[in-house]
Amino acid sequence: MKTKIKYFILVVLMSSSISCSKILDVDMPDNLVQDEFWQNRDQVFASLIGLYTSLQSNLNSFQVWGDIRSSLYEPGPGDAFTTNHGEFLSQDIYPDNSLLSWSGIYKSIGWTNSFIKNAPLALQNDPTFKEAELTSMLGEAYGLRALHYFYLVRTFKEVPLITEPYESDNQEVNTAASTEAQVLDFIEADLKQALEKTPETFEDVSYKYGRITKNAVRALWADVKLWRNDYQGVLDMCVPLDQQYQSQLAEPLEWYSIFNPGNSPESIFEVQHVQTGPASPVYNWFAHFSTSSSTGVLYLANSTNVQLANEEILYPTTLPGYTSSDTIRFKDYATFRKNSSISSPHGSGWEVYKFLGQQPYQMSYRATNDRRLVNYILYRYREILLMKAEALAMLSRYAEAEEMINIIRSHCNIPVLLQGEGGEGEEFFTRLLMEREAELGFEGKEWFAAVRIARRDGYQNVLVTKSATNNSMGYSYQVIRARLLNPESWFLPYHRTEIENNPQLQQKDYYKNK
Repeated sequence: MKTKIKYFILVVLMSSSISCSKILDVDMPDNLVQDEFWQNRDQVFASLIGLYTSLQSNLNSFQVWGDIRSSLYEPGPGDAFTTNHGEFLSQDIYPDNSLLSWSGIYKSIGWTNSFIKNAPLALQNDPTFKEAELTSMLGEAYGLRALHYFYLVRTFKEVPLITEPYESDNQEVNTAASTEAQVLDFIEADLKQALEKTPETFEDVSYKYGRITKNAVRALWADVKLWRNDYQGVLDMCVPLDQQYQSQLAEPLEWYSIFNPGNSPESIFEVQHVQTGPASPVYNWFAHFSTSSSTGVLYLANSTNVQLANEEILYPTTLPGYTSSDTIRFKDYATFRKNSSISSPHGSGWEVYKFLGQQPYQMSYRATNDRRLVNYILYRYREILLMKAEALAMLSRYAEAEEMINIIRSHCNIPVLLQGEGGEGEEFFTRLLMEREAELGFEGKEWFAAVRIARRDGYQNVLVTKSATNNSMGYSYQVIRARLLNPESWFLPYHRTEIENNPQLQQKDYYKNK
């Protein structure tokens, strides 16, 4: 955050008519003075769509912070994978790493703060703008602000809590970090507002899955409650989600439709991309040379750990002709493309095909003009089932937790767990992380899930052992284990520039000598 930030108000100049099919087909928010804006419904709606556009710009940070420290990742060949990425995979991160920058997240929060404060002004100036519609839009803004802060608090633990827009060059912008509990309390207060104000759904498909609805709020709030170890709260929040989505799960051979074309009936919230809007970064994160730019692929799958999970821990029973009993997700050209010609500097990784293909189980990559359209899935119902499994197990209701896992397994043509087969305690949660990775791998939150579990008494070893095994950067088990023994290492340092620019922000003790 810069020491001086000019007054800005969230704004996107648009014509008075905005097509429902054009979500995110707008520019990034820009600077305008208050007396020139917030005059009518169209300007407010344009600003709201701008908030979603700004969300798109933060996806790379979400992916890096929430996922790439998990044991699933391997560096891709070419120049896309940098030494900064390497620090994450090596569990050895320094404060000058550019991937730590939170500037984009706080820009989005600042624009959202401005929207929440100023959007009601349009009611006074536009008699056609109804209060109910404003209320709905404000609910979306509260939900988006909560989402951004939830990424920040899971990544850095203590972060500055900015709740008002910057409106003057004379305004003090240096802010000390709030405690984790304070930030989480603020997030839950925002989610309460969002749940009260947002609509149940939208008619337009891109809005239904691409804007904040009550179900998107419930999914996010369940995630927050799980982070706070409020296990019964998780289960209570999921009741309406069960009622709507349990009958919507894709059948086994339809599993790939979750990713292409996306917006499946079991989806809850996806960041949408359109041809005329900002391009999705997802394809180029995972695509190989033959279908990507000359810089090469950023990430490959750590095939050693993927196979270990599927063959020895997750699915010990294999079926004829398959590596494991997972004949849907683990079949070639489903989640992965297993090809020896695809190699990284540190081994022979697998291409993450689930985001790249036009269809499953055969080589058929997305057409060039379709690669910019890959949605980024923030919540889908199978993750809700895995959240419930985690909460139930923490309440010692292991049989019910296994039932949640078995719902997913049955929709992937996988043999279900027999009662008690999932184990208890550390054994169960090790399996649960493997179940998550099989279903949700590379979707942006598996490091967060491992940290969440490991912070509970008695479960630190779940993260440390799993992350230190078969490190894709070539480090030994002992080296990675030593780097992860201190739980403060599971959270990131503040970027050095933020420390220099904000005297009230103090670097964490663990990182002070790095």
